[in-house]
Amino acid sequence: MNSKENTRNPIRQKILKMVLRIAILALIVTSLVGTVTMIQIKRLARNTLIKQTVTNLDETARQRTSFAESELKKFSGDIGHFASYIHSLYLHPEDYRPHPVPVPSADNAGIYALQRTLLSKDYKVSDFKDELYLLGNLEQVYRPVITASNETIMSIYAGTEKGFMVAFDAFSDGAVPEEGETECYYNYIDASWYKLAKESGKVCFTDVYEDSFGRGLMISCASPFYDASDKFAGVVCMDILISDLYKATVSMENESSITAFLIDRKGNLIVPDDAIKEAFDIKNLDENLRSKFYDRERGVTLSSNGVYYAYAPVESTGWEFCLCVPQEIVLESVHSMSRSILYAIILFVVILLMIITIVSMKIRAFSLTITHPLEALVNDVKVISQGNLDRRARVFENDEIGDVASGVNAMSLALKQYISDLTAATAEKERIGAELSVATHIQSSMLPIIFPPFPDREEIDIFASMNPAKEVGGDFYDFFMVDDRHIAIVMADVSGKGIPAALFMVIGKTLIKDHTSPGVDPADVFMTVNNLLCESNGEGLFITAFMGILDMVTGEFRYVNAGHEPPYIFHDGKYTMHKIPSAFVLAGMEDMKYKSGSIILEPGDKVFQYTDGVTEATDANKQLYGDERLDAILNKTGGIPANQLLKAVKEDIDAFVGEAPQFDDITMLCLEYKKRMSV
Repeated sequence: MNSKENTRNPIRQKILKMVLRIAILALIVTSLVGTVTMIQIKRLARNTLIKQTVTNLDETARQRTSFAESELKKFSGDIGHFASYIHSLYLHPEDYRPHPVPVPSADNAGIYALQRTLLSKDYKVSDFKDELYLLGNLEQVYRPVITASNETIMSIYAGTEKGFMVAFDAFSDGAVPEEGETECYYNYIDASWYKLAKESGKVCFTDVYEDSFGRGLMISCASPFYDASDKFAGVVCMDILISDLYKATVSMENESSITAFLIDRKGNLIVPDDAIKEAFDIKNLDENLRSKFYDRERGVTLSSNGVYYAYAPVESTGWEFCLCVPQEIVLESVHSMSRSILYAIILFVVILLMIITIVSMKIRAFSLTITHPLEALVNDVKVISQGNLDRRARVFENDEIGDVASGVNAMSLALKQYISDLTAATAEKERIGAELSVATHIQSSMLPIIFPPFPDREEIDIFASMNPAKEVGGDFYDFFMVDDRHIAIVMADVSGKGIPAALFMVIGKTLIKDHTSPGVDPADVFMTVNNLLCESNGEGLFITAFMGILDMVTGEFRYVNAGHEPPYIFHDGKYTMHKIPSAFVLAGMEDMKYKSGSIILEPGDKVFQYTDGVTEATDANKQLYGDERLDAILNKTGGIPANQLLKAVKEDIDAFVGEAPQFDDITMLCLEYKKRMSV
């Protein structure tokens, strides 16, 4: 044998050689990469900074837009609250004391005060004094809002269709009555804020406008309000200074290089600084960029004049939020970043050399701690792999090898538990299968299956079918002669699945039949059966049921419904759902009252009854079969015999369902009144 083949190559030597090779290779690669990187550093830094700037601007615009949206929603929320409060004043005026609303007075200058203004000289306070004083109660909701706004809200007022306006502000000296007049007048009906709120029928913001009292540029937030009969009664509005709105929602004082502003629906800049307005007037921008603003788009665009514009729509107002950063500011740090990257590469090479030296010294001693635990682990795994699941791998250290050993031990325990669980699951599956088989047998054995059931009765024809689901439910039907001239039909659905539902079905079916006797109304039968079922209903089950009794002499069909689907009646060549009042389910609550109804059937008429398994059959797309499809197939079949009718309906359901599984019993019954009974 070759001596080279007998030479053992210890793991510790392999590890040492591998680490040294990797370290040297890393040093060479790092040097090459550093050289190439330095050549391309400026271009890469430029692109990276621009990309990062675009990302940051877009995210900042989104965040600031969300903040502006939330601030504007505070205003719209306050206005909506005012409108609701006014509506409550109209609804319950008796709950509020009259609150006088005085004429504006110069004595109140600088003081927040309630004051009135009339639409024109054609209106007199005496015409609507009660309503005016009722709205005077607005002061108690105006004052806390305008006080908490820190002068952002300049004025709050409500103009009515009756011809008066109730305002709350600190500018009484700006709207005092003219000489010789006792009232102030203002044609607010033609004001933009009034028209906008009235036409839109919801909370809205106006475009920017110059305040008529000389307070500067403003916007208004307005909402319609309604009287006790929900008829439009006026508009409540608040005035907001652009400078305050800008400071509260847009201003970025901490970012001196970024300029921010809002653009209203008409393209006006919402900004208090005229210098900013002139510098960034959108009329001077590229057509493409202007169209993005007008279309309320979101994005970041570099304009032809070297400015980055980040913009996003403010959905609640139809405005656009915009951030502006000159391109030269973005590129200032390119050269600085290039130097920083060079220093980082040099530092990395130095550190890597130090690490190689230290690792080379430590790796030899470290490798010795690996081989012994690995050999022990291999031996333990061999024993476990031979089927000894009680064997445990030895854990020497709290490291990766120890983790592997712990994992092997956990795997052994899991395999042992899995084998135990699999054995138990198999036994449980066999038990459930046996239970379902018993329940299926109980269900099928209790239903009448011989047709025709009354071959000597020429007056009637009856046919029923029940297609059970994989999980046995509690559907059942029944029909029996009450006496020589009366026949009863029953259709019911027990809640739940399995043997409890099947046994409850047997009890319910038996009780209904046992308590049906000549002359007893179906409603009385259900009242008796309901109380009996409630006495021993430990499982909390219930039954939806329909029962009808046909007088074969007169054609009268008396029925009662306990939460079940209504029947279809075939008359004059057409099936129609007979919508009848439905009472509470059986076994749901004791002493429930049930009310019967009746219809007169003519010879040739039919009664078609079914359970929810028909209309709730689903296809592979979870679509329900539904009432419309059932109605369509019934009327498509015309007056065919009962057995053919049920077959046609079942075939239509099967075609709709396709390969989808059946989750509920499909049960149907058809009673045909063929001719009157002779007496």
